Amino acid sequence: KAGPDNILDLERQKRNISFDEEINYDIEFTTLDLSSLYEIFENSGKTLDENKLENLKLIKKENNKTYVTNALLIILGEFEHTMIKCAKFKGLTMDLFLDKKEYKGNIFSILENTQNFILNHINLRAEIKDLHRTDTYEIPIVAIREALINALIHRDYTNLGRDIKIGIYDDIVNIVSPGSFPHTITNDDIQNGRSEIRNRVLANVFKELNLIEQWGSGIKRIKNSCLKLSLKEPIIQEKGDFVDVEIFREVGITNKNSNSDRLRPITTDYDRFRPIKSEYELSIIKYLKEHKTMSKKICLEFLKIKETKLKELLNKMIEDQIIIRLGNGRTTYYELF
Repeated sequence: KAGPDNILDLERQKRNISFDEEINYDIEFTTLDLSSLYEIFENSGKTLDENKLENLKLIKKENNKTYVTNALLIILGEFEHTMIKCAKFKGLTMDLFLDKKEYKGNIFSILENTQNFILNHINLRAEIKDLHRTDTYEIPIVAIREALINALIHRDYTNLGRDIKIGIYDDIVNIVSPGSFPHTITNDDIQNGRSEIRNRVLANVFKELNLIEQWGSGIKRIKNSCLKLSLKEPIIQEKGDFVDVEIFREVGITNKNSNSDRLRPITTDYDRFRPIKSEYELSIIKYLKEHKTMSKKICLEFLKIKETKLKELLNKMIEDQIIIRLGNGRTTYYELF
């Protein structure tokens, strides 16, 4: 049975409209600070005024009133989940953090800050030719930037409880983005460079600012730039309801030969960075893996705790992106995130 989010998505498909193109009636246009957006356009040699905002579908007018679209709110970072969480791990597993950062704000500052975080945690090689020094990162900057832009403009923003996550290990840079491939796209299509835009307004804004060169060319640039440096070909695949990108590091070529894949478990349920602490949480996760869904009543029965404590536990697990709450009132139930 289709859930509420599936039904809304089907309705958008019927109307041939993307989520970021829809009007958001909750936030007044006059309350927004657009200075960061005007600045990025000016720095790119582009003009931006109200007519341009309307042409780009960042605002829409109804009955002589100006409304904002979800795209403008995403670009300005007005939604809670429009962030990227970054982590540098020691070794090949998630056992030990060396550095963690969360980047919020407008989408362009998030892109720059996240790229800098990655560059600060990978190796820089210096080479001297004809008295000139050349610095080269072990992973091409173009591959990192294209992968981040893809994550930002293709992620599923209708899922309010998730965000993009970056994990840097000794062997790979891992980018995990909410949302599976669009329904008309297969994994083979992605590998062959075929593209379908989930967030059309965002994509057009990035193209207007020359941050995207040509539709569908980003994946090829990621792979070709890495292969040119003799790196292993990046892996870009759909895992459940998210997209997982693994870009191999220079040191990872030798690490991969020592069965390092066994050391970092393959995630199929978006569980990177999840803090699982108590036996109660583990019991809930075990139950949901076996039964897929769980009501509060059933949870009370097998945990044998008070309802107030259960409510606190479930809210914490939702906040930590371990489970999600679906339905309303008596029909409320829970699933793994």
